[in-house]
Amino acid sequence: MQKVLVLSFNYEPSQFPKQPDDSARFFTYGFGPAFANLFHKYLKNYKIETWRVDSYCKEKYYEKEIDGLKYRVFKSFRINKLGHFSRAFIKELKKECKKSSPIIFIVHTHNWQTYQIAYFLRGEKIITTHHGDWSPYFMYETESGLKKLRALLGIWAEKITFKNIDYFLLCDYDEIPYVKKSAPLMKYIIFSAGLDIGKFKIIPKDDARKQLGWDPDKKYLLYVGKLYKYKQIGELLDIWKDIRSSRPEVELVLAGNEPEGSWGEEYYSMAKEYGAKIIGRVLNNELYKYYCASDVYVLMALRKDNFGGIGIAPLESIACNTPVVSYSLRNYLGPNADEIGETPASLDDYKTAILKVLDHRDEYKNLRQSVEEYYSYEAMAAHADGVFKEIMKKNMNN
Repeated sequence: MQKVLVLSFNYEPSQFPKQPDDSARFFTYGFGPAFANLFHKYLKNYKIETWRVDSYCKEKYYEKEIDGLKYRVFKSFRINKLGHFSRAFIKELKKECKKSSPIIFIVHTHNWQTYQIAYFLRGEKIITTHHGDWSPYFMYETESGLKKLRALLGIWAEKITFKNIDYFLLCDYDEIPYVKKSAPLMKYIIFSAGLDIGKFKIIPKDDARKQLGWDPDKKYLLYVGKLYKYKQIGELLDIWKDIRSSRPEVELVLAGNEPEGSWGEEYYSMAKEYGAKIIGRVLNNELYKYYCASDVYVLMALRKDNFGGIGIAPLESIACNTPVVSYSLRNYLGPNADEIGETPASLDDYKTAILKVLDHRDEYKNLRQSVEEYYSYEAMAAHADGVFKEIMKKNMNN
């Protein structure tokens, strides 16, 4: 069986335990284990392992097998704003490449872990995935001072290493020209981590509103996530205020945010002042009620530094049969984006699009079916399988 190594780093230290815990979260949390479990479940013709570097570990090395999937964690040292470095990790990767010639699936593209792997393991079968991280070329265009210097180092690293990467799985079309600056002959597809659709039940709108205590006669706009600048919450609030001046029955619900004063909640006070309905944290198994109870899900995505693809929350909304208004729909994998929502390209367009959905909600169709076809875990695994087979065929021909 062809082995696939899914490689990642600890990108969110507050969420990872520092040593193995009873729930195995230490091993299973994060993008790397998520992809590894996806491939392990749906691609039975591959042997999957997931390795991680982590500067917060208490010991130098951990290993565990859970449900037939092998997890390896290497302690690293981290240079602030650059990345993780582990000599043992690279040494073991070289050893594994000589032993089994694996496909190397690296989570994140613009990262020093990726640069190291692509440099030290050039000639191996290497894939990277992109999850909204910024290209150093973009950073060089937009930053100054030390950030510009750091971006210059990243550009240098990508020029040296990106030629060694066989395939780029990108989440956003706007990312393509930046990768091509270092890899002009790049092979790529637009890709997503996918969605566990079964977690998002569909219940009638009236039932959902009754359970949540919402007014059955009002219209509800929904946003899920932090109330911070990257999601343009200020602009969303202003658009809603403008709509509400002529349509007082339209409410704005903000769910999934942290408490006031927490990092990334810059627009909490503004939302409170405007009278938006601020929900706070919502359990994942309760989110479907909010999507089902709403008339439209709205995600602002007009910032030049937004390379996040379609986003997970819009897919969750579509899975619950609630249309989406977002410029991020330009990255939708299916050919039917116009059936499932609106793709406004300006602030004025956003207002028009929201009103259109509120007035003609029943005209949007095939929402759940579309997400199942293009974003189910089975669909994402099939896309990855196609890339794996293409790389193996290329390797055999060489």
